[in-house]
Amino acid sequence: MASQPTPPPRQGDPAGDFYSVEAALADSLKVPCQVMLDIPNSGHLEGTAEKHLRKGTNLELPFWLAQPLIVKDIMELKVPLSYGPRVRNALTASARSVNLRNLGGGGGAFYAGGVLLAHSTQGVMVDEPLVKALDSAYRERMIEVMDQSQHTSADGGGEGAAYEFCQGLDTWEKQLFHRGETAAKEFKQWSEAKLKKASR
Repeated sequence: MASQPTPPPRQGDPAGDFYSVEAALADSLKVPCQVMLDIPNSGHLEGTAEKHLRKGTNLELPFWLAQPLIVKDIMELKVPLSYGPRVRNALTASARSVNLRNLGGGGGAFYAGGVLLAHSTQGVMVDEPLVKALDSAYRERMIEVMDQSQHTSADGGGEGAAYEFCQGLDTWEKQLFHRGETAAKEFKQWSEAKLKKASR
């Protein structure tokens, strides 16, 4: 059985929560599709003056619109460039150096968008290599995310190394970063209070 991407430190399903910002960003991911049969009165989806969509037409649609058409074999899903071989190879070579902020569904919804794509056919796995790539990248990057989150106090709330590091993170990673940052601050406060109490 294929491994699943390590879940982010948040409640609910980021790819299926109606009220989740991440879910909205992932659903808005533009995916390339090919029309598998003639569709009458749907030419507007291509953004042209044509009245009908013809079989073999290639176009991009937001995932929320494309997914039911893919399930019904009306359209065939093509892998977006942001999840294609070049990005996967870059993640395999050095996942920590890849800027994920502008990949995926936009706004940094890289992992959430990838999960949707990998399970785009009624929850059935359709892209096991993508799942493995997401899982491996998240696990590798998580180490540095947590490490950087422990040193934000050195930035003094400014735009230091930790701030710059955050600019290339996916939304799941940013949530993990902020959890680590909060935990570090709370631990520091607890330690200082304990030392102060012991010195009395």
